[in-house]
Parts: sequence; structure tokens; C-alpha cells
Amino acid sequence: MGIKKFRTHYEEFELDLTPLLAIIMKLVPVLVISSSFLQLTQIETDLPQVVKQAIEDQNKNPDKLAKIKIIVDDSKTMNVVVTKDDATDTSSIPAKGDALNLEALNSKLVEIKKKNPSVFKIELAPSDSMSYSEIVTILDGSRKSNNSDEFIFVDPKTGKEVKTDFLFPEIVFNNIFQ
Repeated sequence: MGIKKFRTHYEEFELDLTPLLAIIMKLVPVLVISSSFLQLTQIETDLPQVVKQAIEDQNKNPDKLAKIKIIVDDSKTMNVVVTKDDATDTSSIPAKGDALNLEALNSKLVEIKKKNPSVFKIELAPSDSMSYSEIVTILDGSRKSNNSDEFIFVDPKTGKEVKTDFLFPEIVFNNIFQ
């Protein structure tokens, strides 16, 4: 009779990771290329401390104050929508020929600011066909009054009345993610 040989330990084996690494090296560039990158920037400007504090308070409690939105369509007509306490007021500012009617927009924003002095933020929804320079002119016209008007609002910290010449220094692009 023959003697059977039993193995008392397992033989060592090597795992070949080369194919797995090759697949990973091919997938990583595909995943990086297919992912979308979004860069949000914020332009810091010099504002009085009282206005900065009012903007921060407005961002903390967005439901208390009016929401103002400027919607610009392809025909350069600007619709200003003010929503306050579930009431919506819409004003249409038609274009002046082929150009934006910035004087009428500024006048409308001054009127809105007088009714809502504590609001410092608006939303802008420009059309896709607007040029960069047109968007910048809307931003500039929304920041301050053309007539050097001053607006009185209550400082949230001290409770005192403060004068400012700023209309809406904080502008948020509403349709940036479309």
C-alpha cells in the first residue's frame, strides 16, 4: 500500500492586481471629464458696516422681508416682481428700442426701496441672449440711485435710523443653474 501525503498548510498564492489597476486608470479620467464643475464667485465690495449687518440679518431671516426679482426676457423687457406677505406685484419695463431701459429700472427700484427700506438683496434672472455688458449695467443701476437719493432704515443692532444711498448692493443670479 502506498502512503498518502496530506498537506498540512495551504500553498501561498499571489493575487494579480494588474488588470484591476488598468481598469481604474482608464475609469478615473472618464469620471473626471464627465463630472461638471461649477465655480461660484462672490465679489466683495466696500459697504458700510451697518449695511453689511442688515444684509447678514436679511440672509438669516429671508422670509420676513420682501423678495425682489428682476426677470429680463429676450426682447429686453424687464419684469420686476416684488413678493411680500403672499402678495405679488409685477411691473413691466419695456425696452427702449433694442436697448434696456435702465433709467426706468432705476426709478422703479427707487420706488420699491422707499416702500421696503430694509431690503438690500434682489434676484436677477437674465435671458441667455444677454451680453455681459448688459448684465453689468443692470448690476450697476441696481446698486445705487441715479438721483443720489438717501434711504432710511433701522439698524438691527442699535435700533436707530440710518441713512444710506445704497439701493440693492447684494444681487443673486437666479437662473445660474439652468
